[in-house]
Amino acid sequence: MTTAGGISEIEEEFLHAAVGMLGKGDGTAALESLGWWDLVVDLDDRDLRLAAFTYFRAQGRCLATSPALCTLLAQPFTDRAAFAPGSVVATIPRLSRRRGPLQLLVGDPGDRRLLVDRPGSGAVLLDRDEITLTPIDIPGRLDLYEVTGNWSRTAPAVPEHDAIPARDRSTRLGRVAVALEMLGAAEGALALATTYSADRVQFGQPIGGFQAVRHLLAWAYVESAAISSVARQAVMLDRDAPVPLDEYAKAIAGRNGRRICERALQVLGGIGFTAEHDHHHHHGRVLAFDSVLGTSAELTANLGASFRTGAASSPLAAAVLAGS
Repeated sequence: MTTAGGISEIEEEFLHAAVGMLGKGDGTAALESLGWWDLVVDLDDRDLRLAAFTYFRAQGRCLATSPALCTLLAQPFTDRAAFAPGSVVATIPRLSRRRGPLQLLVGDPGDRRLLVDRPGSGAVLLDRDEITLTPIDIPGRLDLYEVTGNWSRTAPAVPEHDAIPARDRSTRLGRVAVALEMLGAAEGALALATTYSADRVQFGQPIGGFQAVRHLLAWAYVESAAISSVARQAVMLDRDAPVPLDEYAKAIAGRNGRRICERALQVLGGIGFTAEHDHHHHHGRVLAFDSVLGTSAELTANLGASFRTGAASSPLAAAVLAGS
């Protein structure tokens, strides 16, 4: 059964529960309380998958942080190598124009082992004392780290022939999860702007009554609905989704997420620019996650090339792109 907001009852209930738990401030504790580790080991069950991915939307709304994303990225490798569920987190590769290839980690891994995928050579597994985590200080209230270590000489725990399908599955899952977290962060910024428009009075009335402000908020809500629709479709279809659907979801989330935050900032005015204001961090989180697993600009260019060559020609794919 689907609620009026376009999501199922199980998603609505889990979203409400996750927001409540994350409001207490500890994302890792929320994962434990919500039983998230049990959900992520059975992603072929649609209801469990919907609940597991809903957590990322809640995390974005609450500006909470946890190792959930990196655990999700590790799950396909865990399935291949029979690691204990929840015992491994995967690093996120990112290509820096200035420094070259980097490995990132979101959330404190605790005592979990780190999996570093090396395309062409398989994935290696490292103990916590074999790597160094350097905190990255950016807006968004993320526990974000750069990972360094000598993994080039480590024998693969997942050989390349097993890593190839795991790598593809990991990337697809990660893109959809990040899209939902960007959606949640953008929704958080939009909620701030909506509340402010009702409270801020000019010329004797709330600014939310002015047509220009109403247009900004209406556009932002439409852009939010577009992200939700595509990302949710990707979660629902999962393995049956057209090949580029995860790319659509992340590309639309990056593009629309930025637009939503920009429109919210226009409504908030000067207060939204300050580092002390939550909008600064919601917007920062959208920008941070847009930079990993393919930026919206990169993915849009790739999708355009796929359409030109006929590689992305399914009716669903065309409908999603046309509706974005």
